[in-house]
This record gives sequence, C-alpha cells and structure tokens, in this order.
Amino acid sequence: MTNIQTWPLNIDFTIAVQNPHLCFADPELKNASTAKNSRGRVFLWSGNFATVYKLTTETRAWAVRCFTRTPQADVQRRYQLISEHLSRHSIPYLVNFEFLAKGVLVKGKWYPILKMDWVDGEEIDSYIGENLVEPQVLLRLDRQLKQLQKDLQLANIAHGDLQHGNIMVDDQGELKLVDYDGMYVPMLQGSPPIEIGHPNYQPPDRALEDFGDRLDEFSFEVISLSLRALAIKPELWDTFHEDNKNLIFLQHDFQEPKSSLVFQAIADIPDAEILELRDRVIRQCHDKNYSKNSAQPTLEISAKTNSINLTENNAQNSLKQIQVSDPQRLTLLVSALGLSIVALVGVNYWQMRQQRKLQIIQQPVLPLTPPSPLATAIAKAPPKLNRITIATLQTRYAEGQRDFRSSQITGSSGDRLMGQNFRDINLSGSIIERIDLRQVNFQNANLSGVAMVRVDLRGADLSNAKLIDADLTASNLSETNLVQANLLRANLTQAKLGGAILANGELMKANLSGADLNGVNLNGANLLLADLSKANLTKANLSQSNLSATNLTNTNLEGADLTSANLRSAMLNLTNLSNANLSAANLTAASLVLVELAGTNLEGANFRSATIENIGSIEASDFTNVINLDPNVRKYFCSLASGQTAITGTPTKSTLNCL
Repeated sequence: MTNIQTWPLNIDFTIAVQNPHLCFADPELKNASTAKNSRGRVFLWSGNFATVYKLTTETRAWAVRCFTRTPQADVQRRYQLISEHLSRHSIPYLVNFEFLAKGVLVKGKWYPILKMDWVDGEEIDSYIGENLVEPQVLLRLDRQLKQLQKDLQLANIAHGDLQHGNIMVDDQGELKLVDYDGMYVPMLQGSPPIEIGHPNYQPPDRALEDFGDRLDEFSFEVISLSLRALAIKPELWDTFHEDNKNLIFLQHDFQEPKSSLVFQAIADIPDAEILELRDRVIRQCHDKNYSKNSAQPTLEISAKTNSINLTENNAQNSLKQIQVSDPQRLTLLVSALGLSIVALVGVNYWQMRQQRKLQIIQQPVLPLTPPSPLATAIAKAPPKLNRITIATLQTRYAEGQRDFRSSQITGSSGDRLMGQNFRDINLSGSIIERIDLRQVNFQNANLSGVAMVRVDLRGADLSNAKLIDADLTASNLSETNLVQANLLRANLTQAKLGGAILANGELMKANLSGADLNGVNLNGANLLLADLSKANLTKANLSQSNLSATNLTNTNLEGADLTSANLRSAMLNLTNLSNANLSAANLTAASLVLVELAGTNLEGANFRSATIENIGSIEASDFTNVINLDPNVRKYFCSLASGQTAITGTPTKSTLNCL
C-alpha cells in the first residue's frame, strides 16, 4: 500500500500549539503561551487557507498562521519578496511578519507557519456595526481607507483580498491590514496569485490571471461606497448586512447591478458624491476588461541607470529594455504628459484604461495613474466665464433664452433686478456681484455652483431651485421662499435667513456657521452633517428635521422647536437650548457638554449613549418619559434640579423620578 502523507487537520494544529515549548522552533514562540478562553479552550480563527492562534508573552503577542492546506511550492519565496519590498516602504497600516519554514511540529513533522504581530482590535464589520449611530466615525474610516489606498499605490502594492475579515480597527481606531497571502509586489509580476479574493468585494469577472498593483481599486470603492451610504442611511445595515459575509454588498449585486436592491437603495440618497461613486462601481461591474487591467504591465524607471523597462500587455511580447539619456528621458516624459492631456480632452477615461497602461514599480515612484495633478487640474479646469451686462441678461431672457450658465454678471450703480421674473433660468457656475435681487423670482432656477457673495435676496422666490454647491456667503436671504430648494453643500456662512421658509429643504453638508436663522422654518429639513456652529436659531422651527451628525457647537437654539427632530450623533457643546422643545427628539450618541437646558421640554426624548457633562442649568425642564437615560446621568440631573416646576406644572425632580 502506498504511504500518502496527508496535511494536518485543524484539530491537529490545535492540539500541537497547546505545547509551545515542544511544537515551535522559534525561540520567542517556544517561550510564549497559547491564548485560551475562560473554559480553557484555545482561541482560534479559521479562514480559507489558515487557522490563526494567538501566542503571548508578558510584553508581546503574535498571530501564528498555520496553513490548513498544502501551500504553493513558492510560498516561502513569495513571502520573502513581499517582506523585502515592504521593508523599503514605511506603511503604518501593515504589520511585521516572518515566514518560518520550520514552523510547527505536528505528529513528528515540521510544517510552515507565518508569524505576525498581533493586532489588538476588531474586524471592520464589527466596528461598523457598533458605530452605526455615529456617522462621523464611519466617515473617518473612509478617510483612513483613502489614505491607505494612496500609500499602497505609491509603493506599487496591492493587498489582493481587501474584505471585512482582513481589515482590523485597533484600540486607537486606526486601520491595520492582515493576511498577505494574495499580496502583489512588483517582484511577483508574472506570477499567478495564490487566491482571487473574497467574492463579495471583487469585480464579477476577476480571474486567477488578474494580478497587478491595481487589484484593490474595486474593493476600495465598494468599501468606501458602503461606509458613506451607511453614514447617511444606517438602516441599510439591518437590511443587507450578513454576519461574517459582507458589509452591504454580495457577489450577485456586482453580477446584476441593475436588479440589485442595494444599488437601488443607495440611489435614493441625496448626495451627489455618493451617487457618482455608486455609478462608477456599477460601470466597473459592467466593464469586462476591468479585471484584466489590474494585471497591466508597468514602466520601470531606474534612477541609477536611467533605463526604462517597458512591458507590453501581451504574453507573447518579451521584456524590452531601452537605454536613454537624461535629455531623451525628459523628452519622453514631456511627450507622455502631452499625450495624457490630449487623451483627457478627447478620450473617455474608462476607455483609455482598457488600452496599454504604464505604471511605476520601483523608486523613484512616479504615479502615472490616476492622472498626474497637472493633468487632473487641466481636466477639471472650470469653463471660461462669459461676461454679460444686466441689460443683456434681461433682453435675452425676454426673448426666450434660459441658459446663461458660466456667466459673470457684475452690477454697477443704478443696476437693479428687483422683483423681476427669472423663473427656470440656468445660471449654474455663474458669478453674480453687486446686484439688487430683492423679490426676484428664481423659481425652478438652476443656480448650482453659483457665487452670489453678499448679495441682497430678501423676499426672493427660490422655491424648487437648485443651489447645490452655491456660495451665498454673507448674503441676505431674509423672508426668502426656499421651499423644496436643494442647498446640498451650499455655503451660507454668516448669511441672513431670518424668517426664510426652508420647510423640507435639502441642506445636507451645508455650511451655515454664524448664520442668522432667527425664526426660520426648517420643518422636516435635511441638515445631515451640516455645520450650524455659532448660528442663531432662536425660535426656529426644526421639528421633524434631520440634524444627525450636525455641528451645533455654540449655537443659540433658545425657544426653538425641535419636536421629533433627529439629533443622533449631533455636536451640541456650548449650545443654548433654554426653553426649546425637544419632545420625542432622538439624542442618541449626541454630545451635550456645557449645554443650557433651563425650561427645556425633553418629554419622551431618547438619550441612548448620549454624552452629558457640565450642564449649565435644568431648572423648570421637563424630563417626563425620557428613554435610555443612563442611571448615572439621571442621578447627575437630579443633583442639578432644585424643585422648580416645569412648563407642565410638574417639578423637574418629579419628571426625573428622583428619589
């Protein structure tokens, strides 16, 4: 009978690692202890290719990865090349590791292991689930991931299997990548990968031959889209997240994006940047050449020899080396830049990516893709403004013209448009200066990206107008009709909006810092992630509005109506809420530090996980039927209450059920 050597099972590794002094050859691991739970069972984490154990000493901890199937013959060489490349780049998101061919002794035979620094933290999906009520935390993760992507690109590295199980969030909230089995570094070009990544994070047509330094682009965008969508629409988590499988996307969403319920749900989010990212991911799902492009060849420039190695994206072409002098090299780079500019002007970027791609794989790093800052600046240069006079605007509008985009209209002494009708006009991207626009009719107008700094718009009709990214700094919009206007990301710093009608308005990410909103009607408005710091909202109507993650620091909300408002994760530090109505308001995870609550109606408010410190006064406040109020916070409030009656006639201490 033939003697067939079988690879150890999980149980074999688990039995072996319980005796570190016997099973490990590495001196540090021999003197370590195997982590166990309270019942004495070994902690372990199983994946597709390995089982991970935690080994500790008094000062250090390691993750020991025992391969659960026969590794590829070149696995030691792979890890050596990866280690050599990483040693030349300082990337804080990666952890130290060491491949040990003589790793663990199981049933009298040595098997390889990977010894890595242990990361104290949790997998990113668990971290997201714990912070759904704090959108700023999710957006911070997104920013960290963008920096991580940039750092990997500059070092010509791809992780190869970006997914929830391989992205850790440590105790300081910083990201760490683990599991480098599928990692790409330049010296591995031409070698097949060990794996093709988690299907719920990879493009639908990724194949084993796809292996290059752009492998992670799709995964990064999927994770970014998930985080940004959840920051605004956290209910997506309960609907689409499956434990230990995904964030919110599954493989079939990428295979059939048109019928995907996730993509459809994200389409309802009123955020242009998120919608643009969503559309880009969908295009990548449809692009049959997208995965192939991740294995594109590279342009290698050696600083020492001034030689360029050019590899065509064709398996039949051999590596060609071209020796060039410094002047020739400069000419080549200048010519390449010129061609890049022409391509940006005349060729669709996604089509261009399907052609031959040049990338840098050795120092000095010159990232040719995405486009250089110069090329990007040229591509995004704003259109030239068309200077027109007030008289010309009036005449052409009367003749039926409605499109005046990218115009520069500067008034002079005596110029007035007061009370005139410019319904349905398109002034997007325009600059309007020194013009009296009082009582002007801009109903249904497109004013996106318009700059109207210090303009008088008192009493104007801007109902249903588009003011996305508009700059209205220090303008006067008192008594203005802004019903159903779209002010997404608009800049209204120090603007005057007293008495304006903004019911059900779209003000997500708008900047209203220092604005005068005295008595304004914001009933049902969306102010998600808006900046209202130092704003005056005295007696404003904010009932049923969405103020989630809004900055209300040092804001005056005295006498404001915030009935049933969503203040989840809002920043309310130094805020004056005296005599405000916050009945049934959602204050989950909100920060209330140095807040004035005298005479405030908080009946039925939700204080779940709220931060409450150094409250100024709660005299005559009503806490009847508040929910999720921490016992210690209740005790603190009771110490502040002196027995004065709330507006309902019941003593504040009684509404708090103080003993």
